[in-house]
Order: sequence, then structure tokens, then C-alpha cells
Amino acid sequence: MAIAPYLAKHDVSVIEFCKRLDISPNVFQNADGWLPRAQCFRLGNELAAIAGDPFAGAHIGSSTDLREFGGWGQSILAARDVAHACALASGNVSSIHRGSDVRFLVEGKTARIVFRFANHCEFDPRQFIFGSLAVLRKVPLLAGEASGIKVRLTAAKTRGAEALEECWGPNIELGCEHDMIEIDRELLDCPLKIQETLPSKDTIALTSAVEVARRLSDRLSCEPDHNLKAMAARLRVSTRTLQRRLKSCGVEFEELLDETRRSEALQLIREGGHSLTEIAYRLGYSDPAHFTRAFKRWTGAAPSRFHG
Repeated sequence: MAIAPYLAKHDVSVIEFCKRLDISPNVFQNADGWLPRAQCFRLGNELAAIAGDPFAGAHIGSSTDLREFGGWGQSILAARDVAHACALASGNVSSIHRGSDVRFLVEGKTARIVFRFANHCEFDPRQFIFGSLAVLRKVPLLAGEASGIKVRLTAAKTRGAEALEECWGPNIELGCEHDMIEIDRELLDCPLKIQETLPSKDTIALTSAVEVARRLSDRLSCEPDHNLKAMAARLRVSTRTLQRRLKSCGVEFEELLDETRRSEALQLIREGGHSLTEIAYRLGYSDPAHFTRAFKRWTGAAPSRFHG
């Protein structure tokens, strides 16, 4: 979820970014949702390229709360101590992404969360590794002692690597044999220090944006009014507040509505069994001709060319 505000801070539209990767913005609605691993790697690489940030994955991972990872994050936050939290984080990692081999090892005075890939990587996984380690570092940080935690990366030392200290502090070593989080053994017995804080403005904005996307996707054909004012009323906030929250995520309401309709139209055509008139009404168009004009704008061709 942190991708949207990250893109907004770099003046990039999340809608345009998703179009570039040919994915729907609605894919980020569900904390337990899935993207193919290769697409995750490509997404990370595109983020780094479009933002001009060689450590985009680290910044996004660091700004993502464990609560945003659905059941995986909730189980960690319910752990009895840091050792238990680390064990849960590594043992249940398959619930948030596949193909990773994450192990929690305790040897002498040091514990490690070691991150590897179980098989060949189709794309450069560097940004995905940065993001994953940024999230995994949050687990021992629940002890409240950042000085006892180090990040070791296989990535070579590069120009600008000091920017990583913004995410992880000074305890970073590059050019290592493995990607891992190293933890002082004494932290493992610490109880979790979970701050009960109010949601941040980014979190509130993202929650609103996700809810708008969900409602548009689920109820295009059920709700007659698809405008910002009507949506704000359904979410019980002012039109100005909703507009501000969407803008902070780099999203305009009309742009999101248009992209949702485009994505749904292509999906319904691929499914088959739906007439063009039925698709038009399911997308909330009162006149099939309006749908045809919109489809030509989206694809450059009439829907009849795609519809068998």
C-alpha cells in the first residue's frame, strides 16, 4: 500500500504507473492479495527507475506498517516476545509471497533472519530484497533497541548507498555473502513494544483510496451516481476531505473511475458470454454508445474488435 504515497511524493500518477505495468490499481486493495513473483520484481525495478531512486524498495518497505500485511503481520504483533515474533515472521512468510527461503537462526550471542530465494529469479530482485529486509527488520525492532540490529546485504557498495541509512540507520554492511538481519541475542527475550498510535495521515488517505477503488470495482452496475460527491457521502467524509486524501496518494477520482471501468471492461470481454450492451450497463453507462466511445479512447479500437 505504501507504493501510492511513494509515487505521489515523486509526482508520478499511480494510475499511469499501473498502466505502464499493465496491472489494475485495484490489485493493492487486499493485504493478502497476490502478484506473480516476476511481476513483483518488475514492479520494484520500474519504481526505482521512474523515481530515480536506487533504493526504492527499502524506502517503501520501511514506510509500510506490519499491520498492513494482513494475517502475517497480525500474528507477529500477537507474539509473546521478539524470538517468537522472528520465528513467526520467517515460518509464515509463504503467506505473503512465494519463492523465498527465510530462516531464523540463533547461534551463540547472535540471531539472524536470513533471506534467500528458493529458485531462479526471472528479473533483478534487488528492490524486492531491499523491501523485504526493510519489513523483516521491523520484527526485531519491536524490542525497541535499534542499535542491536544490523542489516547485511549482498548488494555491492554503490554511490548514494548512504541513503539507506535513512531507512535502517548506520548499522549496514554491503557486499556480504547473504542478505540478512542480524540481531543481538539478548533482544530475543524482550517483550514487544507496540505503540498504540493513531493512524498516520498516509494510512488514513490510503484507506480511503482503497475503499473508493473497492466500491467502484464492486458496485459499478449497482450505484447510479459515480461522482466524487456521492462517493464522499457514502464514506461519510466531506468531498474536499476525500479529494485531498486521494490527491495525497497521487489519484484523481475521475481517473480512478475511468481506469476501473477500463480494467473491468477488458476482463468481462476476456471472460466471454457477455453482450456489449450488458457490459456497458454493468460498468455504469446509461447508453452503450457512451461505453463504445470510452473503449475507443482506452484502446484505439471499438469493443466489437475484441468481442467474439
